[in-house]
Amino acid sequence: MKILHINCSESGSTGKIISDISEYVYAHGGSSVLCAPKVTSHSDEKLKKYQVSMPCEQGIYRRLSYISGIPYGFAPISTAKVFRIIRKEKPDIVHLHSINSSVVNVYRLLAFLKKKKIPTVVTNHAEFLYTGSCSHAEECNKWQNGCGSCPMLKKATGSKFFDRTHTAWKKMKRAFDGFENLVIVSVSEWVRARSASSPILNKYRNVAILNGVNARIFNLDGKSEKKEGTTKTVLHVTSSFNDNPNSIKGGVHFIELARRFENEDVNFLVAGPFNIKGEIPKNILLLGSISDQKRLAELYRNADLTVLTSKRETFGMAVAESMCCGTPVAGFMSGGSESVAISEFSQFVEFGNVDLLENILRTKWLNFKDGNNSFEIADEARAKYSSERMAEEYLDLYKELADKEKK
Repeated sequence: MKILHINCSESGSTGKIISDISEYVYAHGGSSVLCAPKVTSHSDEKLKKYQVSMPCEQGIYRRLSYISGIPYGFAPISTAKVFRIIRKEKPDIVHLHSINSSVVNVYRLLAFLKKKKIPTVVTNHAEFLYTGSCSHAEECNKWQNGCGSCPMLKKATGSKFFDRTHTAWKKMKRAFDGFENLVIVSVSEWVRARSASSPILNKYRNVAILNGVNARIFNLDGKSEKKEGTTKTVLHVTSSFNDNPNSIKGGVHFIELARRFENEDVNFLVAGPFNIKGEIPKNILLLGSISDQKRLAELYRNADLTVLTSKRETFGMAVAESMCCGTPVAGFMSGGSESVAISEFSQFVEFGNVDLLENILRTKWLNFKDGNNSFEIADEARAKYSSERMAEEYLDLYKELADKEKK
């Protein structure tokens, strides 16, 4: 069996997911191919890689989409290359991941796969495939009725000029309509429920497969429990940390939380790229991007608590990674994060309520690991979040689709 993945990157969280799936497929006698805009590492027997974009190509298409107000209708050169690769490789299954970064013309790609009757898996890592435009709909529900008069136009489409969200919604629906062998996967039950209720995707089978974590790295092996009375450490792992009050990642709230502990024996660590305009409390340490997964796992292990402040997450990889390392999680309700977390080892409050977040840290979560709960957390998390479990579920789905195509 051959699986062809299309994604916005060969790396990052979705890149790791594709790598884990490909390794599992290879171990079970199959092969995998990846189409991504840029390829920096070599192909191997587990994953053959194709670069589909020329330098600056994505940037040009992105600017054209900003002007037009139609986010996913450009990329003619990379789209043509993807089509050639599909014809050449003749995959049994095409698996679409994050294709919202001007990697490909989404409408043409869906029409092509539909016309060629190629069994297809689509994973909702974000929300754009059922909203038609925005990656995160936040509080807006207009995607349930066709969009238009968008309340967050610039954030949803990048366009300052035209509100064509209704047109984009119709184009996305038309592209999906009539697919014969298609399964929609969501990375959390929260996303699955939204996808299944959308007019664009509700005609198809919608399932949830949680993202997987490499338990060979994110674990508690050889880790002794923290001793009571030592300095407390709060960890925040994010793809973007800033003090913009409108940021969906909620960094400004993490800064405010740290400020309330500034004269206490509590350190706040931030792992991820940052862009800070103002002053931050002295108890915050900005570590920058952490590309070494082993180092990131060690940060999780040594922390007393991982805190999440995003307004919206479809999954929340920090939840899974932290718990696999034996560290509990607290933060704001973001949709996906609380739906995938293990309730005994986590707590989430209303977004932006720093008072309540501070309270639950003081009354429970900062001292939770003092009760030697780490191994219990890690054992339960490993069973729920392992990459092997995720890959096995995807392989079963691939086989089911391939068998259906043969009948």
